[in-house]
Amino acid sequence: MTDLMTMRARHRQILDYLNEHSIATVKQLVDLLQCSPATVRRDIVDLDAEGKLRKIRNGAEKILSPNSNDSPGMVNFYPKISDYKNYDECDRIARRAVDICQAKDNIFIGEGQTTFLMGKYLMETDLHVYSNYLPLVTYLISKGYPHLVVLGGQYVKSQSLLVSPDTHVSYQGRYMFVSGDGLTEGGLTKSALLAFMEEKKMLNYADKVIALVDSTNIGVFGGISLFGLEELDMVITGQQADPDVLAALHAANVHVELV
Repeated sequence: MTDLMTMRARHRQILDYLNEHSIATVKQLVDLLQCSPATVRRDIVDLDAEGKLRKIRNGAEKILSPNSNDSPGMVNFYPKISDYKNYDECDRIARRAVDICQAKDNIFIGEGQTTFLMGKYLMETDLHVYSNYLPLVTYLISKGYPHLVVLGGQYVKSQSLLVSPDTHVSYQGRYMFVSGDGLTEGGLTKSALLAFMEEKKMLNYADKVIALVDSTNIGVFGGISLFGLEELDMVITGQQADPDVLAALHAANVHVELV
């Protein structure tokens, strides 16, 4: 197999492919570019060094966040596509979460891989965002998002949170978006204790609570009970979600959006 395409053209096609598919194997790129596996691997290494993609085993994935190559402290700070059980579904959930907001709404956003994905869709809005989830906050700052309130406190590196002992008495918003590690007939559960505590505080300032849960976590018990069904107003999840749990949500007057 001969490598007839120029390096610049190959790089452009690799990045275009990742924009559409998020993850690409070496074999897929060989078929796409009609060049040798060695050339593809070399291109992946070069693009990874430039911060344009992330090299993974036997392939590459799209980068979701600002380039952290020049900032060692930011490595593994942002979620990666390979961290998601179903990236495409989580991305649809995040997009829908932003779409339901109205112009200039105040919204609270908690910790989570899916809530992080709201960031790129927020860039197209004038929503006022309140959050202490540092990957999302840092992403929005790096992109110049002008409508951001950072809920301050002590930085807890292990959970990427700012934790404050104080309540934010003057804050009020339409929605609070939260993720969880499980959702059952008993409610939304979360394994991260500090995130649980901070999101409980946020509940005081939002009119409605919306849970963003991918379908693989519907019917799963994921740790501490964060919100009971009576505290949830809406759940956004995927089409493959457990129908028994969805029925329980409907019975509890929780609005369900399937994406």
